[in-house]
Amino acid sequence: MELLGCCTQKKILVSEKAQEMMMADPTKHKEWSTGRDDDGAQGACGASINAKVLKQEAPFEMSMLMHAAYGENQYPSYFLKWDPKQLDDVIALMEKQIASAKKAREAMIQRKEYIEQYKPLHDWSRDIIDLVSPQIALALKQNSLLSDDPSLTTRLGLQFETDGIYSFDLLSSKACEKIREEIDHYLKYRDAYVASHDGEFPPGSMKNRLQIADIRGLDSLETKLFQAVVQPLAKHIFGRDPVLAGEPPGDVDTPHTFVVGYGPSEAPQHNVTKNALVPHVDDSEVTLNLCLDANFQGGGLVFHGKRDPINTTIAYELPHPNEYVYQHKLGRAVFHLGNHFHEVLPVTRGERHVLIMWLRSWKGYRASHCPCCLKFQRHFCVCSPEWN
Repeated sequence: MELLGCCTQKKILVSEKAQEMMMADPTKHKEWSTGRDDDGAQGACGASINAKVLKQEAPFEMSMLMHAAYGENQYPSYFLKWDPKQLDDVIALMEKQIASAKKAREAMIQRKEYIEQYKPLHDWSRDIIDLVSPQIALALKQNSLLSDDPSLTTRLGLQFETDGIYSFDLLSSKACEKIREEIDHYLKYRDAYVASHDGEFPPGSMKNRLQIADIRGLDSLETKLFQAVVQPLAKHIFGRDPVLAGEPPGDVDTPHTFVVGYGPSEAPQHNVTKNALVPHVDDSEVTLNLCLDANFQGGGLVFHGKRDPINTTIAYELPHPNEYVYQHKLGRAVFHLGNHFHEVLPVTRGERHVLIMWLRSWKGYRASHCPCCLKFQRHFCVCSPEWN
């Protein structure tokens, strides 16, 4: 077992399958153990998840800010009990965060102008019935996605893969092709911007994945898919899960959608920035993962079981006893809870493009859980109703 990154609180392991594929061509994957980009996210081949883990830095600033915010909210005269030097440090951290937020607010104007100047290749204003699979189209016509009919699962062809993981045909192959064409068209626009701005990326854009919100036209497709299909289906499948059925109960209400490309080698002009991805959990309550390609080899999506809300360490041995390998198919989506550990095995041929939709419950689960309890899926948080 090879350790990619570690600190005293967190370990990231690579499964034996991924390790075997790496060792088959060590020169190709030599950058996996250290590679990371300026965003502190996945490196050229998706080696790291968190730059602070690689540098073995404890998140002291984040911890201090969270303690300060919680204490001031809960206790009268909380800061009066602090050492003056500590309070000065916290004030400096808060001012730093406020300055960062103000800078982002100013950049929003530039970001809006950048997005509005893009001219989409395709018309995305049409009804999504023309883009979805026949089963989904029929359900939309019958308005049955909003019902509690238990036969809906069968009529949609929803397949149970393993605990908390399902798959179904979502988009037609033609729709997937149109999305890929739109992405390639947008990349030319983005690259022209970068070339004219001395290599600087547009405000809010990420180097290693495309946010659908950046691409005018596809952003409306995201909204339609979420509201008409994904949100009601998430409630139908995962509505009894503690994350969505807890106190206060709440549906997933906000999508964050992006497209990631994998391949044997980098091809930024096609949004191929990764070869594989190490085990991780998502910043979501529920995740939808849609395949946009058919011609690739490798790239299996390996699930290692859910994060334990009691034992919050992730340094268990891989392969996990509950390991499950899902093979992507064009137009088919896999639906899973965000707390499932999963990884992407190396792509050995072709390009593997996936559209990821992170579904979050800001009005429900996230409204009553602090970031730490949210990350570790603890259902009893000091911010929850039981403590207040």
